[in-house]
Amino acid sequence: RQLIDQNRQPMRKTGNSASPALLSPTGRLLLHLAPGLRQVVDLEDVFFVEAVGDDTRVRTRAARALRDVRPLKEIEPLLVPRGFLRAHRDYLVNPDRVRQVRRRSTGEDWELKLHPPVNRVLPVSRSALATLWSAFGE
Repeated sequence: RQLIDQNRQPMRKTGNSASPALLSPTGRLLLHLAPGLRQVVDLEDVFFVEAVGDDTRVRTRAARALRDVRPLKEIEPLLVPRGFLRAHRDYLVNPDRVRQVRRRSTGEDWELKLHPPVNRVLPVSRSALATLWSAFGE
C-alpha cells in the first residue's frame, strides 16, 4: 500500500544471457512525517535516504530534506526492491542520482558524489562495493 507501481522487472543483456537490470527508481513512497501526517514522494525525485537516530532523512532536490519518523530499517524493504542501493549502514542511494564513484582521499575507501542540486558526497562501505559495482554493470 505504501509503494505504488512495484511490478517492474526489466532485464539487461549481458553476453548471451539476460540478468536483472538496475531498476530505475520509480513509483511513489508514502512518508510518515508525524502521527496522522503523510506525504507522497516520487521515488525518482529522491537522491538518498539517511538514518538519523530513530528517524530517516529523505533528501530530494528541494532545499530542505524530509523527515520520516520510521527508522531506515523499516524503509529499506520498500526502497531496495525499487532500485535503491545500500551504500553504507546509514545510507540508501538512488543510483540514477550518482554522478561519480571515486576513491576517498585516503586511497583505501570509496565514496559517491551525487548530481546537482544536492552535490552531496556519501561514503561507500566495503561490504557494499560488490553490490554497487554489480548495479553499474561491472
